[in-house]
Amino acid sequence: MFFIPFAGLVVVAGIVGFRMGQVPGETEIIDSYAAIYLGMAGDGAAPTDCAATTHPDPAVRLVINCANPNGLTTTFYVGPRGEALPEPQGPST
Repeated sequence: MFFIPFAGLVVVAGIVGFRMGQVPGETEIIDSYAAIYLGMAGDGAAPTDCAATTHPDPAVRLVINCANPNGLTTTFYVGPRGEALPEPQGPST
């Protein structure tokens, strides 16, 4: 009887670990950054203001540009696992 609760805890920890190890899809990433944009942009902003493109650097998975009709433009650089990245720096001239 002692091992049943322990086994349940192991199963729950396994499920949580599995979910945390999964890489989010591009739609999930775009939706999460669009939600951040909506919180920043305020009135007049819509999720459809955001569009994503790929980046030539393999360390950057997506570049998400959100353009508000009021003139505010927000750019997010996203890493391979959906994490926010700083703007990539190009070669100095």
